[in-house]
Amino acid sequence: MNKLFFGLGFFGFLWIGVFGNAIAQDSLYTKYGDLLLGKIEKITAEKIYFKTAYRSAAVDIKLSEVAKVSSPEGFLLNDIRNKNWRGQLILDSTHQDMVGIRMADSVYFFRQKDIYTLGKDQKKRFKDRFKLGIDLGFTRAKSENSLSLSAGMYSRYRTRRWDTNFDFQNYAAVIGPTVIGRSSFTYNLSYILPKEWFFNGRYLLFSTTEQNLDLRRNFSLSMGRYIVHRDDKVFSLSGGLVSNREQYFENPQIFKSVEGNLSTHLYGKFGENFDGMADWSFFPSLTEKGRIRNTLSLDLKYLFLNHFNIGIHYVLNTDSDPPLETENRDFILELKFGWTVHRR
Repeated sequence: MNKLFFGLGFFGFLWIGVFGNAIAQDSLYTKYGDLLLGKIEKITAEKIYFKTAYRSAAVDIKLSEVAKVSSPEGFLLNDIRNKNWRGQLILDSTHQDMVGIRMADSVYFFRQKDIYTLGKDQKKRFKDRFKLGIDLGFTRAKSENSLSLSAGMYSRYRTRRWDTNFDFQNYAAVIGPTVIGRSSFTYNLSYILPKEWFFNGRYLLFSTTEQNLDLRRNFSLSMGRYIVHRDDKVFSLSGGLVSNREQYFENPQIFKSVEGNLSTHLYGKFGENFDGMADWSFFPSLTEKGRIRNTLSLDLKYLFLNHFNIGIHYVLNTDSDPPLETENRDFILELKFGWTVHRR
């Protein structure tokens, strides 16, 4: 009898070892009658990415083409109010354009616009939240008639509550005896409050020969709100105060001022391979009557081969009444090629 139980037990462990992976697989049924077995890698507002054994890359399927999906693993849905919902995923044709989470005693369905993130209920690693990228490009500046090289680097670490990033951009060219250059370094730190309000601290170092500006130092504190806040779409408004310190070429005097700040930030993904960003900031001076500064930044990228992108970057700075007699406007237009360590 003991030998019989031992044999049955051994056979049971063998069965689990051989077929356990198949039993634990996710399954997806399309509206066309196809059945896929594998693993759900990612779900976005438009598609589900499904990894199968017979393909090295995940299959991307439109949500409108999915009839049913099931998974033995739990899912975590974070809504736009920063509330977590944990349970089994429900995605079927009876609730089109909606995602459901089956909890212990009830089922909740969410519209795509109400979802911030959705994925397997597992602890995120550092690399899932961290981005690092570099880019090289050709730049056309306001004062020059030829293209010159530029370089930049950016990094970001983002959680649901904290968002911190730095950005460095540098451009320089020699035209005859004249050196034309532009450099900027920006560090941002944001803390996101309930109901999508946030605090932001920002430190900026900026220099441009076009406006004869040797160094501008800005430190700002602001408060804002996300009008749209999802993993692939962001639109925010903010306002605050700025401490401005400026020093110009060939002049040892340091000019200090206090400014107000109104800003907008827009980010979005367009389809599978495009993303764009637009930032506008308005700085009315509180200590210098009539002085107003503006900064506009536009960025459009095409993503390919998971880690690479090519894009266009435009920046415009205006100053209605600088402390010294110099140019009121400075812009660059850049065509750039970039690489990021974060896989899209």
